[in-house]
Amino acid sequence: MDDLEFRTRAFSDPLDQQEDLRTAADASPERRQLLDELNELERDLRRTLLAVDIPVGLKEKLTQHARAASPLRSRGLLALAASLVVATGLTLNLFFQPGLSAQDLALHDELVEHLHEEAPSYQSNYDDGGDIGWAQVEAVLEASGTSLTSPDELATMQMIFARLCALGGSRSAHLVARGEHGPISIVFIRTAPVSRRVELRDDRFQGRIIPVNEGNMAVIGERNESLGQYEQMLRESLEWSI
Repeated sequence: MDDLEFRTRAFSDPLDQQEDLRTAADASPERRQLLDELNELERDLRRTLLAVDIPVGLKEKLTQHARAASPLRSRGLLALAASLVVATGLTLNLFFQPGLSAQDLALHDELVEHLHEEAPSYQSNYDDGGDIGWAQVEAVLEASGTSLTSPDELATMQMIFARLCALGGSRSAHLVARGEHGPISIVFIRTAPVSRRVELRDDRFQGRIIPVNEGNMAVIGERNESLGQYEQMLRESLEWSI
């Protein structure tokens, strides 16, 4: 491992326990000193984050303030309030998933923000019983370059939302099924695969981003939703068609 690769990986995750990084660090006193300093900095940062309390009622206060503003400003303020809440939660939580790359974190952040933005649209369909036909789902899958090899089994799911989105810098598919405790988002992103499974960190949603071949799949629901069956069924059926 040359110095450039070593420094890149050390700064990305100083707590990385992979043998090749540790061997490279032991190859010279300078590398070992750098890694020890980065380890200490990482520990200090985590201790600082653990000491930070998110003010109780922050989300509610920001939302109330936005709604009290003029109609022309309220939409922008509501978006800002949502972004602040999401950003605060991500900053505190992502440090507890060591080993994630900058690309992993960026996709996680983008996906969580997207879910908060889209939730009002599909939540209304869930509440009103507004199911959609499987033909609409297939059209979105085809446009996103996604193919499912066992569509008959998946077609039995009650779908309430299907739309193209730009997650990961490409045309991605965002589907939402009717779950037991609320909407279940199923997102297929055929570019920028994450380096490993990424657990979603959010006050409302739970789930994970899963690398599948040359792309990603995310299955996300409310905090008390069981998602394992959907993950297995979709992962075994997923192919990238273009």
